[in-house]
Amino acid sequence: MRLAALVVLAATCVAGIAQAQQHETISFESRQKGQPVQVTAEIYWPAATGPVPAMVIHHGSSGLSDARGGRVAREMVAMGVAAVVIDSFKPRGVSSTVQDQFSVTGEDFNLDALMALRALGTNARINRTQIGITGFSKGGTSSLMASHERLVVAAGVPAGLRYALHVPFYPACAVQYYRPMTTGAPIYMLLGGADTYVGVEPCQTYAEALRVGGARIEVMVFPGAMHGFDGGRAYFTPQGENYSKCVLQQQANGSWVERTSGIMTTGADGKTIPGAGAKALAACRTLGVSGGGNEAAAKQSMDDLKSYVRRHLQGG
Repeated sequence: MRLAALVVLAATCVAGIAQAQQHETISFESRQKGQPVQVTAEIYWPAATGPVPAMVIHHGSSGLSDARGGRVAREMVAMGVAAVVIDSFKPRGVSSTVQDQFSVTGEDFNLDALMALRALGTNARINRTQIGITGFSKGGTSSLMASHERLVVAAGVPAGLRYALHVPFYPACAVQYYRPMTTGAPIYMLLGGADTYVGVEPCQTYAEALRVGGARIEVMVFPGAMHGFDGGRAYFTPQGENYSKCVLQQQANGSWVERTSGIMTTGADGKTIPGAGAKALAACRTLGVSGGGNEAAAKQSMDDLKSYVRRHLQGG
C-alpha cells in the first residue's frame, strides 16, 4: 500500500510538472495614458517540440470574462500552435470598457498587441517568423492596427519581426490613416452584416484604402450576423458607448477630421486642437450597444480562422 501511494504521488507530481510546462505567464511593458504599465499574457503550449508557431489572442471590451478567447486558444493548441492570451485590463485595474472606452484607450490597447510581439520575438520556444494575431471587437481593432507599418516602427518592434497573419473579428475601423501602408502580412477581416456596435461600412471602406496601398486583405461579411456573432445569447447594454458613427480620417495634409461631424481634431502641424476631439465625439457618439451569437457564422469563422493559420503559420 505504501509503494502504491508513492507511485500515485510520483505520477501526480509528474502530471503537475507536465501541466506547468504547457502553460506560463509572461509580462511586457506597455502604456496606460502615458505611464508605463506591465501587461501580462498567458501562453498555452502545444505538445510539439522545437520552435512552434504562435497565435496572439486579444480580448474585447468585456475582457477575459468572455469565453471566446479560451475557445480559440484550445483550438490553436490542438493544431500545434502556441496560444498567447493577452490581458489588457487586469494590470490596469479595469474589468470592462463597454461603458467607458477611454478607460483603456485604443492607442494603448493597440500598443499591447505590438509589445506582445516584441516579447514573443525573443522566446526560444516560438518561431518568430510564424506569429499571428486575432482578436474580438476592441481586440479585433488591435489585431488590424498591428498590421500598420508606421505603428509597428513607432512601437520599437525590431526590423524583421512582424506579425505573419492578422485575423480581426468585427473590429472598429474608427481611425483611418491617409494612404495607409501595412507590413504586407495577410489580413482577413470577419464582419457581421447586422453589426450596429461598430458598424460594417467603416471597415469595408478602410479595407479598400488598405488594398489600394498594397495590403493583402480580404473581407468576409456574414449576412444577418450581429456584433459578437461567435459568442452566446443576444444582449443589449443601454449605457454602452456606441462609436459606430465616429470615424477619424487623416487628410492629405496630415490633419485629422471626424467624418460625421466634420470637425478637425488635429491640425496639419500634428498638434491636437483643444476641445475639438471631445466636441466631435459628442456629435457622433450614441449610447446603447447590442450583439449576439449566430451559429452558422460562429462555425464558419472558426473554420476560416483555422484555415488561415494552417496556410500562413503552418505552411499547410
